[in-house]
This record gives sequence, structure tokens and C-alpha cells, in this order.
Amino acid sequence: MSATENIPVSKKTYNEILDLRLTNETLDETLARLVDRIKKERLADDIEEVMARNEFVELEL
Repeated sequence: MSATENIPVSKKTYNEILDLRLTNETLDETLARLVDRIKKERLADDIEEVMARNEFVELEL
């Protein structure tokens, strides 16, 4: 589903997003790619945090 929203950003931020665009990539695709990357980074950080605590519970399967 497609929705059109206006998201106010500064000219500096807008230009930085443009700089992150890949060839032939729309702004929507750029933002979606960046969101996906951040989600993966957060998941990796969460996994590292759990591993560092070394508190595991055995699961019965």
C-alpha cells in the first residue's frame, strides 16, 4: 500500500539523504534501505548484549 506523507527535514538532512541514494534509487527506497539497516544493527546489538550477560535458559523441545 502506498501513502504520501510530507516529512519536514532540514535542507542539510535532505541533501545528506540524497548523498546516500544509490544509482536509480528513489528516496522511498533509500529510506527503506536505511531503516532496514538500522533494524539489523539493533538486532545485532541486542544479541551481543544477551550474549555478554551469559544468562541462558534451556528450552524444552
